[in-house]
Amino acid sequence: DDYNISMYDLFDTYLPQYEMGMVQGGATGVMCSYNAVNGIPACANDYLLNKILRQRWNRSDPHVTTDCGAVNNLRGKPIQAADEAQAAAMALMNGADIEMGSTLFVHNLTTAITLGYA
Repeated sequence: DDYNISMYDLFDTYLPQYEMGMVQGGATGVMCSYNAVNGIPACANDYLLNKILRQRWNRSDPHVTTDCGAVNNLRGKPIQAADEAQAAAMALMNGADIEMGSTLFVHNLTTAITLGYA
């Protein structure tokens, strides 16, 4: 699913509880979901995982874990990665750190580098 969320709603409705957990609560990690936000899947969303989580909230140390199968889902809509190597690179290069439920990172990141995806 892809959800179109205004910047107002993102910061007023969706993100405050995560900010409280990460900034005030000192949580050490999050799990990105299968959903896309404004056309960009959560597990390959540089804006959410890097610009907000790591930069705006000043957290250089969080672990971002994918939901099971979320990296493989990057092969479908809305992003349509060309192959498993590109899907793995998209997730890793845009803020995901640990892949759950499959081995696309382990088996495809070397290929992703060779192909210039990462």
